[in-house]
Amino acid sequence: MDAHPDPGPDGPSSRFDRRELHDLLCSLSGELCRPLASLRMGFDLMLGGGAPAFSAAQSGHVATMRGLCDDMLRLTRSYLDYAEVIRASRPPALGAYSLGALVREAERTFGGAAREKGLDWSAEAVDGDAIVTTDAARCQQILAALVSNAVKFTPPGGRVRVVGKLGDGSWSLAVTDNGPGMAPDEVHRVFEPFYRLVRDEHSADGNGLGLPIARELAAQLGGRIELESREGEGVAAVAVFPLDPAAAGPAPDRH
Repeated sequence: MDAHPDPGPDGPSSRFDRRELHDLLCSLSGELCRPLASLRMGFDLMLGGGAPAFSAAQSGHVATMRGLCDDMLRLTRSYLDYAEVIRASRPPALGAYSLGALVREAERTFGGAAREKGLDWSAEAVDGDAIVTTDAARCQQILAALVSNAVKFTPPGGRVRVVGKLGDGSWSLAVTDNGPGMAPDEVHRVFEPFYRLVRDEHSADGNGLGLPIARELAAQLGGRIELESREGEGVAAVAVFPLDPAAAGPAPDRH
């Protein structure tokens, strides 16, 4: 596989003025969420008997519109999530956690869905009893972004592995799969905000923010994300963190 490290604090997203991007996303999300929430409430009233009875076909159309409204609400809220991440206004809530517990959370969250899809799934910690210092919420959000991509793109019968282990002065969470992989130019671009893989462009499930958010969160913990991929050979995504994130400090401010 071709190895491509996380582009880091001065990578592709640095082309954006971060303060302007934060303000734009907050404004856009606010302007969209209000009318969408009103529409959602109206659809609920229609389907709940608050309007004249609909035929089965009409009810189906209203239910479809409500579902599309939900998709748009999730999308706009993800813009707010990204805006808050790049603002980095909340310092990491560092605590001591066992590496095994962090990996077991991935099993609890994704194991059932992965097996239901027909994937060969496993999640293990090589050094399960090791205690690491991290922000558990940020760590789980990073891991969720990596695992959800692997589960999403790996076809039934494929393999997804999650492995946590200690390194030399660091610890890592690796997510590997044997799915379709990525072209070299895509590997370089997946950390760009709003970029979506060609095969994902027509899917409603995704907004091009999962990996950019994961990269930002990793940087706030003094870490990085490394990707290795080649078309037809799957993806290996590794989040690497320092054993002492307080000493390492966050990535340099990009405002």
